[in-house]
Amino acid sequence: MPLFSTWIYLCKEGPIHLNERLEQLTRRLMEDERNAMRRTNYGGWHYAFDLFDLEEPVVGDFHKQMEQHVQTFLNHFRPDAARKIDLFRLRGWINVNRPGDFNVLHCHPGCFLSAVYYVRVPEDMKGGEICFRDPRGPTVAMYETPGIDLPWVGSGMGIPFSPATGHLLIFPAWLEHRVERFDGSGERISIAFNATNP
Repeated sequence: MPLFSTWIYLCKEGPIHLNERLEQLTRRLMEDERNAMRRTNYGGWHYAFDLFDLEEPVVGDFHKQMEQHVQTFLNHFRPDAARKIDLFRLRGWINVNRPGDFNVLHCHPGCFLSAVYYVRVPEDMKGGEICFRDPRGPTVAMYETPGIDLPWVGSGMGIPFSPATGHLLIFPAWLEHRVERFDGSGERISIAFNATNP
């Protein structure tokens, strides 16, 4: 009887038909240095504003798709008779990571869900995983148990997930995560967003 499980939504076939236009938009936004900021990223490029405020057709199409995925995740936990359409707002940004770039451990305050969609992931990428840290923190390793392996005590480094182009992850906004440094060629382009009250 597992208690306090943390659910993460994974769609392996996101809206890849939008990827080419999303990448073109990213390249256009990167031409203006005012569009960049630093937050949890070390290296790379982070869009400074709310992506969903842009009046671009591809952004509107992507927004609709992401709303549907968030609603599916929320309704997963309800009985059929209680499923409904919720009111929420999505706020998003673009990340471009190059070899050597990474993101430090963080969470997303002020919202209830966070997500990341992978527009482009280099095929030869090594590293670059998103790692989710056990939300119980040091509690999982509080007891010394010589000779007894406790299944809930991990390495303390978190659970890694290796993304691929088209993957979408949705997770509770309080779940701490980081992005490992990657090596290889090219760029990893992702779109992250939060779901908040309207």
